[in-house]
Amino acid sequence: MHRREALVLTLAAIAAAPSALGAQTPATIRVGTPPFEAAAEVYFAKEQGYFAKAGLDVAIVPIVNSSAIAEAVASGSIDVGFSAVLSIAIAHARGIPFVMIAPGNVHDPAAQIAALIVPTASAIRVARDLSGKTVGIPALKTISEYAPRIWIDRNGGDSMSVKFLELPFPAMADALAAGRIDAAWVTEPFISSNKRTTRVLAYAFDTIAHSFLISGWFATSAWARTHADVVAKFSSAIRASGAWATQNPAASADMLTRDMKLDPATLASMVRTRFADQLSPAAIQPQIDVAAHYGLFTAFPASDLLLH
Repeated sequence: MHRREALVLTLAAIAAAPSALGAQTPATIRVGTPPFEAAAEVYFAKEQGYFAKAGLDVAIVPIVNSSAIAEAVASGSIDVGFSAVLSIAIAHARGIPFVMIAPGNVHDPAAQIAALIVPTASAIRVARDLSGKTVGIPALKTISEYAPRIWIDRNGGDSMSVKFLELPFPAMADALAAGRIDAAWVTEPFISSNKRTTRVLAYAFDTIAHSFLISGWFATSAWARTHADVVAKFSSAIRASGAWATQNPAASADMLTRDMKLDPATLASMVRTRFADQLSPAAIQPQIDVAAHYGLFTAFPASDLLLH
């Protein structure tokens, strides 16, 4: 081949190849998420193009059980998972190297999504009325136990005399009606859907703090450190999608109906989730402190859960 022909072929190959600056291959990450609104930011970010704009190719892996998400992240089957802040704190206290990389939903006193409820005709009116009673909660040693506990204790009751009984959210209303439990800790949509037969006794999250982070996205510290650029892009896209959802409730409801199969009538009647716009130690510390107060683990600084 003559030198001139070789040069022409080389130039043609360069022209046909993607630019290193303009057409880089998106970074692929696998994200595990459960099917409820607080975890929907990953769907919003993908469908609204925030991930693509950040140069990320995100594969969403639906996983119902939070323990299964944690196991998948720890084993490397997925890169990022969604979880309650307290679950990540428990993992840290047990020496599991998880770090939070993006915020999830936040407690907003103007948009209460969790409450302690009682039957409409119940004689229970104040915290001390719950002493010696039975309260239904979805899981022991979670924020659904510690929020009612701290509200009871700080308002004249004795939470140590209360029996906390594990029940799934859909079973709470029937258990209240049958008298098997005296009160129940529920989240939306079960507050709104049971308004005809129950009333709110307390919005106990307010006792923990005026505002705090309820959930977030996490990874192993090793993966997060070796993918720091991807982590920054993922976090930015998640925050942008949360802001979009807040500003576009009708559009986000349509996406929840389609992607997560949530009932549109339920979405229309319930208080919608509020998403956090930042990931800070101050927003995480309240949950750590209340869990440590009840002996779940020894208190530690919330900054330990963040990537350094």
